Amino acid sequence: MKRLKTFTDERGSLTVAETGKDLPFEVKRAYWIYGVPEGHERGKHANRITYQYLVAVKGCVTIALEDKDGRRTYVLDAPDKGLLIPPLTWNELLHFSEDAVLLVLSSQPYRPEMYINSYEEFLRIIHE
Repeated sequence: MKRLKTFTDERGSLTVAETGKDLPFEVKRAYWIYGVPEGHERGKHANRITYQYLVAVKGCVTIALEDKDGRRTYVLDAPDKGLLIPPLTWNELLHFSEDAVLLVLSSQPYRPEMYINSYEEFLRIIHE
């Protein structure tokens, strides 16, 4: 997890994520997830070639990531915290606060064939 550069004065705060500095990819798709009911989870997949960068622009989201080196859990609870998800990383969006808005910046447009939706297939691929 990384703190993004933030500028704050009497007018409020502005947080920046720049390609080449904070993002190791050119953004080709942006979307946001919100209104997730209590107890529901999202994600539960990996991407074959896509990088993603997540920011909870509002509220709090708990995220579990798994790759060949193991499983880690992160809490995005401020709009200046960003989390990079490289390709071949299983992600589970485990808990959303009621007011959470999760921004996702992606290196690729949506292509369903680039997703790994089976945890068993993911494990097979990363341990080959």
